[in-house]
Amino acid sequence: MALLFFDKSDRGANASKEGIMTRSLRWMPVLLVLVLLPLTALGQSTERMFKVGLLMPYTGVFAVVGQDATRGVELSLNKIGTLGGLKIQILKEDEETKPDVALIKARKLVESDKVDVLVGPVSAQVAMAIRNYIHERGIPLIVPVAGVSQLTAPPMASPWIFRITDTNDMSNFSMGTWVFKKTPYRKVVIMASDFVAGHASVGAFMAAFKAAGGEIVKEIYIPLNTADFAPYLAQIAGLKADAVYAWFAGADAIRFVKGYKEYGLATKFPLLGYNSLVDDIILPTLGDAAIGITSVGHYSAALDTPENRIFVREYEAKYNARPTRYSEQGFVAGQLIVATLEELKGEASDRVKLQDALRRTVAKIHPPRGPIQFDRYQQVITNIYVMKVEKQGGQLVNTIVDRIPNVSQEVTWKWWNK
Repeated sequence: MALLFFDKSDRGANASKEGIMTRSLRWMPVLLVLVLLPLTALGQSTERMFKVGLLMPYTGVFAVVGQDATRGVELSLNKIGTLGGLKIQILKEDEETKPDVALIKARKLVESDKVDVLVGPVSAQVAMAIRNYIHERGIPLIVPVAGVSQLTAPPMASPWIFRITDTNDMSNFSMGTWVFKKTPYRKVVIMASDFVAGHASVGAFMAAFKAAGGEIVKEIYIPLNTADFAPYLAQIAGLKADAVYAWFAGADAIRFVKGYKEYGLATKFPLLGYNSLVDDIILPTLGDAAIGITSVGHYSAALDTPENRIFVREYEAKYNARPTRYSEQGFVAGQLIVATLEELKGEASDRVKLQDALRRTVAKIHPPRGPIQFDRYQQVITNIYVMKVEKQGGQLVNTIVDRIPNVSQEVTWKWWNK
């Protein structure tokens, strides 16, 4: 029979060692965190965020416009990803084409999401609703679509607002002069949607056309979302006029153009208007009723420049659709942001420096439409194109008829800002 003896001192020492080991193992996860934390922080510091807030309509009547503009922005920015140590992040908010909603969403993007720059909106009412907030907060806003004239003219012009699209006046005013000089039309009938953009657009056309020596035979304004244009089209059948100049957009443009063709007016009165009448986005729906219509605007997918050919090819490859003028406007907004970050070499935390760089770098980018620049109120000076709808290869396109170079908002002030 064997007897086992335990040395009390050894047993106490072993217990002490076991306790130390147990406590050490318990603290190991904490030690690992403390060791790895500086490495994690170091990794984060090398990739800072530059946040771009998109304030666009993604539901409602202008949802398609918001989608196309967003696609353009994303195509431009996603080609870069990271620039000068900055990772570009896109945050989207649906302003629903409602001024009160847009103001709430703008505040969220600026105050909660901490965006560095905003891009949007689409409608004039929304642009005017957020103007004071943008100006007071000192946050750069790039406006790709909204064309309300007052936004970039005294006294409302703000050093924080940069508009890369033409105003409601610029294209239409230029077209009034062009029609008198380049066509035989001397007597024109006006037809337009009865709301702010419609009145402003045809008003600009009439001012220039009459100043050149033309005559306006009749003005017809039609409520938005009119289902039947027949009563209004009937008013022009017996008039002594050379042509009709129109401003309609979206579903109203589709119903108007189709009705115009069905009532046989296209053969009697050539139809001209702003490009929203035969926008690339609605051409497939308009069909052959759009053939022969002459319009004016800043962009067509048929524009034959090296920059536009690349843009159209990349856009079609990504989205399986041809770009519209809204796509191009969004793309140019993205180009301006990229050029600004390149200018700042990634140091974009100072808003005043960011604002100044946005103003300077616009002349360095290469938009699909051609070169652009800002005037003293950061409204774009841009080429304007006269287009005609033709069928090419079984596809309807807005072919380029003429180019009106370097159109400025200040040309239009002599009539609307009296």
